[in-house]
Amino acid sequence: MIRTILTLAFIAVAFPAAADTLTLASKYEATGTNPDGSTYKGTARVKVISDTTFTIEWSIGDATYKGFGMRMNDSLAATYMIDGEPGLILYKVDGNGLHGSWTIRGHDGNGTETLLPRQ
Repeated sequence: MIRTILTLAFIAVAFPAAADTLTLASKYEATGTNPDGSTYKGTARVKVISDTTFTIEWSIGDATYKGFGMRMNDSLAATYMIDGEPGLILYKVDGNGLHGSWTIRGHDGNGTETLLPRQ
C-alpha cells in the first residue's frame, strides 16, 4: 500500500499536468540594453504556431532578427541569428509583459530586454 502511494506521488511530480495553451500578443514594443550598457528600442512580432511554440521577429533600427521559441510554464526561450552567430533569449512572463536576458554564442556578457504588448 505504501509502495503504491509513493509510486503515485512520484508520477504526479514527474509528469505535471498539460500546460495551458500558449497565448501571446502579436505585437510588442521592445526596449533593451546591450552587453556594453547601450540601449535600444524597436518592435517584436510574435506568431503562436502550437500550444508551446512560437516564431518571433524583432525589428531594431534597420535590422530584422527572426527567431523560434518555446514556452515552459511562465518562461519563454527563443533562439535567433545575429551577425551570423546564434543567440538565445530567456523571458519571464508576467502580467506586465515579457522580461528577458539574452546572449550571443562566443560573446561575453548578456543584454536585457522587455517586451510590452501594443495594439
